[in-house]
Amino acid sequence: MTFNTVYADIQCPFCKEKVTSGVGFRIGSLANKNYKPGEKIGWEGAHCHPSARPKDGNIKAIGYFNCDNVKCKTWSDCYPEVQQALITVKNDVIEKVEVYKGPLSGEQFEIIDPVQGGAQKRRSSKK
Repeated sequence: MTFNTVYADIQCPFCKEKVTSGVGFRIGSLANKNYKPGEKIGWEGAHCHPSARPKDGNIKAIGYFNCDNVKCKTWSDCYPEVQQALITVKNDVIEKVEVYKGPLSGEQFEIIDPVQGGAQKRRSSKK
């Protein structure tokens, strides 16, 4: 699976250290590109996700990262599971990368906003 990476300062939800970590994400042209916050996402090429650029270039999607804290005693200190980040893109520019703890559908690299496929926004419900 091809994805891009944004390198951002992010606080690990487990050890609470702020680390610069690579967050894998699938927005724009998928060509193993490296980005930093403030850089513009490209939409050129045959392999884009989503397949069409969102209106106004605004999109929020889930990315994944592992804590790179060199102060942890072992690599598994912050690895009960892969951490999730929310990548916010406005006008095709990566605006924000932050830890995400919200609900997910189970789809990898889920697009949070705009909702895809005409689906209704999820509402929390008790089961």
